[in-house]
Amino acid sequence: MSRPVFTGACARCDRTGVRFATTWPEGRVCRRCYQQATRRHGTCPGCNQQRLLPGLLDGAPACTDCAGIPKDFHCTRCGREDEPVRTGLCAHCCLSDDLTALFDDGNGAIAAPLLPLFTALTSQKHPHSARIWLTTNRHAEQLLRDLAQGRLPLSHETFQHHRSPTKVAFLRAQCIEHQLLEPVNLDIERFQAWLETKVSGLPTDHARLIRQYARWVHLNRMRQLETAGGLRKGTFLAAKQSTTMAIGFLGHLKTRGHGPKECTQSDVDAWLTDGPTTRSMARGFVRWAVEHGHLPAVTFPYRTAQTTLVISQAQRLGHLGALTDPSAGTPPAVHVAALFLLLYGQPLTRITRMRLDQIHDTDGQLTVSFTDDRLAIPAPFETIVRAYLDALPNTNTAAHRQNTWLFPGTRPGQHIHQNTVMIRLRERGIDLLGARNASLRALVLEMPAPVVADALNYSYQVTDRHRRDAGSAFTDYIATRSTGS
Repeated sequence: MSRPVFTGACARCDRTGVRFATTWPEGRVCRRCYQQATRRHGTCPGCNQQRLLPGLLDGAPACTDCAGIPKDFHCTRCGREDEPVRTGLCAHCCLSDDLTALFDDGNGAIAAPLLPLFTALTSQKHPHSARIWLTTNRHAEQLLRDLAQGRLPLSHETFQHHRSPTKVAFLRAQCIEHQLLEPVNLDIERFQAWLETKVSGLPTDHARLIRQYARWVHLNRMRQLETAGGLRKGTFLAAKQSTTMAIGFLGHLKTRGHGPKECTQSDVDAWLTDGPTTRSMARGFVRWAVEHGHLPAVTFPYRTAQTTLVISQAQRLGHLGALTDPSAGTPPAVHVAALFLLLYGQPLTRITRMRLDQIHDTDGQLTVSFTDDRLAIPAPFETIVRAYLDALPNTNTAAHRQNTWLFPGTRPGQHIHQNTVMIRLRERGIDLLGARNASLRALVLEMPAPVVADALNYSYQVTDRHRRDAGSAFTDYIATRSTGS
């Protein structure tokens, strides 16, 4: 005989039509609320002890004793008070058992080459993420077994030649982060793989020309920037777009019945006038091809923006005011990144790569540095940044061995991706370029343009242009006339 179905609402979230996990003093609790409650730790308001806080006491999370929950959540093996995963065992012990079997070298011991990764995974603060990752990713699980028992070598080639390389990419990044594999720039590697896929369907002469251009121009530049420590995610994306436009330009010549050697100025002009402005990104390819004799001596003009995007100062202040609203629901990392955009006019490419040591706490005053200068973070934004630092995201797993990023990402050893922040800020209605320009214009009206440039890591030309665009030149003229100089 089947068990009767309870059709009431969850006592925690008021949802109906859900599966229930247990009954506590306040009523039936659904599985989602049960999971959230049994993973919450902190200081109990009833006994003032650091405990697991699954219950409620006057609406506040409380320990089992103070909340009257008749269940002991202490692990029977390690004594840790946590969500039970298997009978009597917490997630940490279950993860340790699972990984011990997975990393077994075939002789009952942890495979020596994988020991640093095993230690990092079993000692991370939140074991649930590792268990979910392994139980849902059979490719990574099987590859770990093969590596542990020596059926496959622990090398970059093993990951590159895997039948589903994207499924084991995170495991590879973990191995790099914990020094099981030598460092390699995955963006450069991805660009090379993308390039081969992109040219595979091109005519032979076009494919050869595009390979030469991409390797000699983009790949050389990426490697030089990597050596100098200046390789950015934007470089990789710009290289892809530039190469795509180069392929498009060659295709444009073909539709006009011309090969590269037969290109005319009329072909270039038609390319630029008959399509979107992104076609201007083929300029680098055309200039390179002309210089190396692959194209005749044609001219490809440089495109300049006709207008400068900028939001009003009222809009900028409105965005800043909205960031002080705790109910906005914005992820903390995006929240803080938005502050650096709106207060200091920093681009997202620079914000997402910020280091923890760029934030300083001196005599109770929080400051930020983009150069050698330290800039005060004004109230109430200082409180927002402090709260973020106290609960730095993505640092409770083995993804970061020794995190130094201000905005640590989900990828091992990497900062948050700029697109993640960009999408969330656009969802909030923030025009990124317009906001950055508005911030710089406000700053050059408060301080001399060279001072702004030195403090915010901009060139003097950029800040002086913002000074002129903001009308500061006319303001200076009025001030000079009024003093009789």
